[in-house]
Amino acid sequence: MLVSTFEVLVKSQFPKKLPPPPATVPAGITKLSRTIIQGYFLTIANVNFFPVTISLVFTVKFPNDPAVSNEKPTNFQDFVEALDISGVNIISAFNPGSRLVPELVPQNNKARVTFTLPENGTGLFILQPNILNAQLLSDANFEARGYVEIFVSSLSGSNDATLMVTPEHRGTFFKDLNGATTADVGLDQIAYALPVSNGGIFNLSNV
Repeated sequence: MLVSTFEVLVKSQFPKKLPPPPATVPAGITKLSRTIIQGYFLTIANVNFFPVTISLVFTVKFPNDPAVSNEKPTNFQDFVEALDISGVNIISAFNPGSRLVPELVPQNNKARVTFTLPENGTGLFILQPNILNAQLLSDANFEARGYVEIFVSSLSGSNDATLMVTPEHRGTFFKDLNGATTADVGLDQIAYALPVSNGGIFNLSNV
């Protein structure tokens, strides 16, 4: 079942090379510019009195402009994922249990992660640009859009389950991570919920 769209970013708010004067760009506009790191956060609550194994499938539109050499992502390894079920983030860079596994489809644009939520348990899955890659941060040219689907896995102990699902984007803005003062770093944050069908209540079946 479809959950929501998503947009994962490491991008500058304005083009890095603005047109020179006498362009219509107001003076000092570059001082307002920030880079944003935006991730997709999906909270899933298992309201059943039994464990449920679920699969999330991400479909991504990868950039394909041949004129841009440093454009990301080029594959699912350019993302980093985290899964929190018990209060501890399991990060895909260090644990394959939270890693997106590419699906065998001709477009090579789908990947799946499967995990089990305990009875009445709530989990959080996070999809972000792989900011552990310093080059990705400095290039600030990462932009991926797509959509997410959720299924009861065939590995689950039950064919049917009811889940509460809440997707949102969370972003961190910064001016210069190496800035000498807080003002130079220019940190700020934003979070907003994404539209979801059925009021976020999903009655799923794998039959």
